[in-house]
Amino acid sequence: MIPVLSAIVRKTIQPLMASLLLFISSCISISTLADTTDDTAATAAEVRQRIQQADTVRSRFDSGELLSEITLYRNDKAVESNRYQVQFNDNGDSRVSMLDTRSKGQKVLLLKNAMWLFVPRTRKAIRITPMQRLMGQASYGDVASLSWAKEYRWDGQPLLAETDDNGSDRVRIGLIADRQSATYRRIQLWLDADNNHPIKADFFLASGKRMKSAHYQIEQLDGLPFVRTTRFLTPGKDKEYTLMTANDPVEAQFPASLFTRQGFIR
Repeated sequence: MIPVLSAIVRKTIQPLMASLLLFISSCISISTLADTTDDTAATAAEVRQRIQQADTVRSRFDSGELLSEITLYRNDKAVESNRYQVQFNDNGDSRVSMLDTRSKGQKVLLLKNAMWLFVPRTRKAIRITPMQRLMGQASYGDVASLSWAKEYRWDGQPLLAETDDNGSDRVRIGLIADRQSATYRRIQLWLDADNNHPIKADFFLASGKRMKSAHYQIEQLDGLPFVRTTRFLTPGKDKEYTLMTANDPVEAQFPASLFTRQGFIR
């Protein structure tokens, strides 16, 4: 009777043990997955914080305005220059008004899904691409876009720690377009490892070809760091560059109608 009883016990306990082991294994897998997800989220949050800090150095405020001057140089001599008033809000929308005589009255509106150009003599807004060239190596999107965090997202690739020729530590971050009106499909961005100030960026087309690069010069303005100048360079044009200079950033709030097609053309 005892061998029979033992066999019965084994037949009863073994399935229970197998179910228990399967349950424990599932719990471990779920726990591991949760830990991995938390780590990924923490990393994404860290990257986003870095990008937001870099944006603060570029535009100073979430909503406001500044003056931008774009100058084209050939052989280190200025050959053309224009000034623009840039207004932006905390949604990532912006509008650019041309201030120089030749193009005075023209305006550009950058929204989440499109960019529009208003020319007074036509009395209507024309849809354009942010990548369209404005002057030299600078595009409409370069002057209108002041927030990477609102237009791009981290591409998920590991951040690369580097040391430049001066021995300074920096971090390279890959970004991909997160909204339809983003100027570039992909960006490789270098930030100072200590304070997340932007150092330089490479901009890529959808094909993967590097279109141009930007180098950021930071100065103190009212005791705070501010990207005063951005130098744009294009591969193969060693004797030409475009300098975008930002001045007089002011915090301001604007009515929502200012960033609509109807309010934009008035």
